[in-house]
Amino acid sequence: MSNRLSSAVLAAVLVFCASQQVGLAQRQVPAPAGPAVGGAEVPGGRAARKADPVEQYQTAECVLVGVLQEAKAGPVASSMPPIYTYRLTIEVGEVLRGDVEAGKTIPATYSARQVQAPVLPVGRKCIIVAETAREGGLHAVSILEATDEALKLARAAASLPLGWSQAGGKAVSPWAAMGERAWPKDSPIAAAPGQAVCSTTGRPALMCGKGVKLTVEAVPPAKAIQWTNPDGDGLYTVTVENTAGKAVQVPALLADEKGVILWDESLAIVCQGTARPVPAAKGVSGKIKPATLEPGQRVSCTVNALAMDNVEWPRGGYRVAFRFCLGELSVTKSFYYMSRHHDAIRDASRANVPPK
Repeated sequence: MSNRLSSAVLAAVLVFCASQQVGLAQRQVPAPAGPAVGGAEVPGGRAARKADPVEQYQTAECVLVGVLQEAKAGPVASSMPPIYTYRLTIEVGEVLRGDVEAGKTIPATYSARQVQAPVLPVGRKCIIVAETAREGGLHAVSILEATDEALKLARAAASLPLGWSQAGGKAVSPWAAMGERAWPKDSPIAAAPGQAVCSTTGRPALMCGKGVKLTVEAVPPAKAIQWTNPDGDGLYTVTVENTAGKAVQVPALLADEKGVILWDESLAIVCQGTARPVPAAKGVSGKIKPATLEPGQRVSCTVNALAMDNVEWPRGGYRVAFRFCLGELSVTKSFYYMSRHHDAIRDASRANVPPK
């Protein structure tokens, strides 16, 4: 699209696009660097690098295989390089991960920050990595033509729980840094035939299964301050719901022998490309079992995302994405971090986290 936007429309487009991950076209396109203040990259932004498809599949909220029916060009932001935006129509043939129904035709958004307009593989079978946009709906993070080799990689990577990775052909869980404390050697929960196991801890690659829904909502702040904490002060309510109409066991959601859910030992968070246990995690011990949920039952906990360590927190005000993961399910939340307000809250949160 050659026409440039008015300043008001352009500002809106820039805000929208900055909240999205940069897409990939038929070839992989580097992700954008974080916005600059005073010539320095804003902490929390992603450094420009060539995207690794396998890494994307392993951390993706949604991985689809389908035909890209249409890519309708939208506004172009006059940044350098420009940001091209599109409205996609996707005929979904196979769902490798995510809460999308195969056989449906769905819409999605897409954006690419690069010098030349991307050439999208319209009419071809593609592997599409997507996530839930902050405004709702799906946003495509990458679009890659579905060759046999690419499909093989995508299926293998998507078979792992979210936040897991592969190193030297071996599966590694977000709890690997805990070593032996992460998983009991005599655990009654054993890996199923063909199921991956963390090469460091022995923890099986536990999934949620059908009929389980994960939702995450920000807890309203004790004091809302305009332009400062629109997404709260780092607390999130995580809810798991049984939608199956019958009682289900949820392997990824651990419970003790009395049925008390071990939230801290079940959830992981992906932030800035790194997966880690939730801050209060201590490692699994004692007798454990999969949590059982009755029909329609909802269970919840509160997670303090600001208590995470090894996160590059922004200076000034900028958005940080938190992806809450449970097995193959995840929800991404965009959090506006204002350093003059949230630094003190973060320090207090970290002080309350027991040492690992």
